[in-house]
Amino acid sequence: MSNIEDLRILLTDDDEDDRDFFAEAISDLHLKYPVEFCTNGIELIKRLNDENYEIPDIIFLDLNMPILSGFETLEQIRSDSKFKDIPVIAIYSTSATNDGIKSTFLLGASAYIVKPLSFKDLKLLLKKVIETDWDEKLKKLELHSFIISI
Repeated sequence: MSNIEDLRILLTDDDEDDRDFFAEAISDLHLKYPVEFCTNGIELIKRLNDENYEIPDIIFLDLNMPILSGFETLEQIRSDSKFKDIPVIAIYSTSATNDGIKSTFLLGASAYIVKPLSFKDLKLLLKKVIETDWDEKLKKLELHSFIISI
C-alpha cells in the first residue's frame, strides 16, 4: 500500500451530510489526494470498472444505501479478482449487530466500523483505519479483530 499521505480514499455513502462530515475529518489528516465519493453502490461499481479510473487504496462503504445496498455492493466488489486486495471498510450508521458484522466479514470486508457521533471520534477512527498496515492485517483477518473502534 502507498505511504499514508499518498492514499487514495473513496467513500460510498448516500447521505450528503455524512459525506461532508467524512471529507472534513479526512482533510484534517493532510492527505495528498482529496477523498473521492460515490453516492450509491451502482456508481461505485461503474467507477471501479472504468479503465481510466485509478483504483483507490481504501474504500469506505456505507451498508445502508438504497438501490444497491452496501452488502450487495461488497459482494460485487469481491466477486471481481481485480479488487480482491483493496481494503473495504464496512460502515454501519447506527450500531453493530452480530449478523451485520458476520455478514460483512463473510462477504469479504476488511473491517467493520460504526459511524461515531462526534467529529473528534470520527477523526480518531479514520486516523486509526488509515494508519493500519492493511497488507499485514489482511493476511490474518479474523472475526474477533474485525471491528475497528477508538
